[in-house]
Amino acid sequence: MKKVVILMCALFCSLASFSQPKFENWPEMRTFRNILSETFHPAEEGDMTPIKTRSHELFANAKLVNVSPIPEANDNEEMRTYLKRLQKETDKLNAIIVRQEQSSTIMKQFAQVHDTFHEIAGMYKETGKKHTRRGE
Repeated sequence: MKKVVILMCALFCSLASFSQPKFENWPEMRTFRNILSETFHPAEEGDMTPIKTRSHELFANAKLVNVSPIPEANDNEEMRTYLKRLQKETDKLNAIIVRQEQSSTIMKQFAQVHDTFHEIAGMYKETGKKHTRRGE
């Protein structure tokens, strides 16, 4: 049974990655996505080392995303609101890690960052094509 669950999770994750925008015309967000991916997926499996060592980098990149130009097709008030939320949630995550709080507390906040990122990815338009969130 465990093998079936693991196989289903692996399949779901691989399919989900195909639907993720590449942020080709938004390099700052592409960098944020890469750092998030490199830290969140290990954390999901119980390895908190990547996020503990890179939380400041993730936060610094969230700040950079907020001050960098937003691609024209995505430059609207809703996107700006979510980008501010992403920075705020990432700042909270970094502060929790600096305070060396429990892994469960870190993971709860990390999930907030991850969910906010996926809201942004769902609104993101690349070359006129709107990407939607999984399940919609």
